[in-house]
Amino acid sequence: MPANRGRKKKGPNVKRSLQSDLARDVENARGWAEIVQIIRDQHQIPDLFTKAGLKRVYLNFDQVIRQLDSTFQKYEDNDEIVGGVVGIYTQMCEDAVLRTKLCENGLLSRLFPLLERDVCRQMALHTLVNIGHHGGTSVHAEVARQAPILVQTLLDHPEEHQTVEHIIVILSHSVGAAVNGDSQAPEMPEIHRSLDMRIILKTTIHHMRQLYASKTLIDHGNQLVFASAMHCSAAFRSEPDLDKFLVAGLKSKNWGLRGSCLGAMIRSYILSTVPDRPALGPAQLIQIFGSAWPPHLLEVMNQYGLSRCQSTQQRGHAMALSDAITGAHSRDHYILGGKLADLTLLTEFSLPATPMFPLSEIIPRCVEALRSRGTAADTNKADILEMKYLIKLQDWDGIKSKAQQFLARNPDSAYTFYALTLRPGSEDGLRAAKKGLKCKENNTTPYLYFQLLRRAIELAADLGVCYFQEYDQHGRMMWEEAIAFLMSALEDSKTFIEQAPPDNPYMMAILHWNIVLTITMEGPNADLKMVEVGLRSGARNKLKISEEISEHLRSPILHTQTYATQMLVVDLYAEAEKDWAAGIKLMDERLDEQIPPPDFPKKAEDELTAWLNDMSLKRFTCSSATPKVNVKDLWYKQCSWCRNPSAVLRKCSGCESARYCDSQCQKAHWSNHKKECKARIS
Repeated sequence: MPANRGRKKKGPNVKRSLQSDLARDVENARGWAEIVQIIRDQHQIPDLFTKAGLKRVYLNFDQVIRQLDSTFQKYEDNDEIVGGVVGIYTQMCEDAVLRTKLCENGLLSRLFPLLERDVCRQMALHTLVNIGHHGGTSVHAEVARQAPILVQTLLDHPEEHQTVEHIIVILSHSVGAAVNGDSQAPEMPEIHRSLDMRIILKTTIHHMRQLYASKTLIDHGNQLVFASAMHCSAAFRSEPDLDKFLVAGLKSKNWGLRGSCLGAMIRSYILSTVPDRPALGPAQLIQIFGSAWPPHLLEVMNQYGLSRCQSTQQRGHAMALSDAITGAHSRDHYILGGKLADLTLLTEFSLPATPMFPLSEIIPRCVEALRSRGTAADTNKADILEMKYLIKLQDWDGIKSKAQQFLARNPDSAYTFYALTLRPGSEDGLRAAKKGLKCKENNTTPYLYFQLLRRAIELAADLGVCYFQEYDQHGRMMWEEAIAFLMSALEDSKTFIEQAPPDNPYMMAILHWNIVLTITMEGPNADLKMVEVGLRSGARNKLKISEEISEHLRSPILHTQTYATQMLVVDLYAEAEKDWAAGIKLMDERLDEQIPPPDFPKKAEDELTAWLNDMSLKRFTCSSATPKVNVKDLWYKQCSWCRNPSAVLRKCSGCESARYCDSQCQKAHWSNHKKECKARIS
């Protein structure tokens, strides 16, 4: 009986006859369900488990809330009556409209003081869970402001495992909403500044690794860690256990935990790193090319083919560009336009912006001169030059509209596809990169091929990280799509590393991705030896060579997102595995279970728990089941022609086995697919 615990003792001179009928009836009640019923009967509140009852309360809301508030205040020292009133609030919160009206009328301010009262704590927390799970921005903000009270309750009562779970769920919804946001600012900057996120996150991951941690607790703890990563990165860097948890999470058997840790790690460096730099400029290359290569680097360059290395070719392109610009004085815009278009397929620096070379005047004339000739070759050059100019202007809308025109005329234009990869919008960009890589060799060059491959890796990796947090229209977590994107990025990174020149300026960034993705995709089977010997001479050895080449070319090694993420993984891997192996194993076991484990201790009152279970409240899990993902079977998430991973692919109408991005991919693949297609149909 709840009446036997947590009661405020009355003095010896207080006579029983002075108690009200309500207090006496509640004291004699046989449990929470009866207490709630007594209070409802006194105030003539209808059955709240029916739509009709909830509708009647809505129509008489002001009167009902006034009566309940009066009882709450009159008996504020009586745990059973206060708990019973909160129980009615909990039932009312099942209705979205009533829940909003209750919050607007100060419900939250009544609930938080009850966390200090043993008998009322579980009832108050259960109501806060319901409110937090369904509440909007204003509710999340109000709850997040009280995060210190919630954390203190967590610290004061770690033995109450139901309390622990409820509070982490509440923090996940409220604090997670407050500190999440885009790269500009968190959703609620003022609240974000007021929170001690180090202690919140440290306490959260401490409970996630305990024997009593349920799937619900772990799911919501993960959500909070992910949401906090970008704008609370200082908390991760100042608390070593947080970074170790992220690194150790990459070895999880559970793809949701693995993807969440990878995403949090990458997000935590968004605001403290710099973008990857472009290739070295032609003037810089001419200036430093005279310096002799160190013998061991020269050997690497010779093994690849010194004449094929990017720095060697870049010098030639720089000279050709200088000659082309000098020739501009002749005002032959047709010849100049042709040379600039050719150079655009060979180097990133084909349009120098200088006072002596006003692009806004010269490029439109060159494009017009090329188009006036009317040949297919000249028209393609005009398209390339115009696209390059739009990229220079960062005119993304212009690129989209022009690309449609150019591809309708020449669907095999690799440079047009490359321009599309640079537009904001990862899925369209990835599709364009994959199609560009399938273009005929006479429409591309080694430089353009590796630029397309680089963009395919970066976009697929970014999409993979994002899709671990996405749901489809049926509420299914899109883990399979996420894994397909990461698989694509990893495979393309291997191709880039094996085929690109060792002095490609993006080699380091791709090696960083390769190391992180190799460990992520291998999960529990991963170890650092995989990235040391996984490629022909080992990814980490190749990274060392790439760094030395960069230093020789006087190009600083920048603290980029991929650099910082890779360094964190490599530096902490062994220590994180040692400290968190047992914790990650426990989380994997819990996340694979569909119900709380049999030995999950319930410290809350048994009778209260039973009553709450009868209220038809939803369980607050991220998903009703843990997807079983077989990585080897994810081929069907990729286009059968260009190998673009996508969440939306069209089936071949004949065999219904092949899948395509669109009709263009299906048409391009038909010569290879028709025999298999007809065989399947027959």
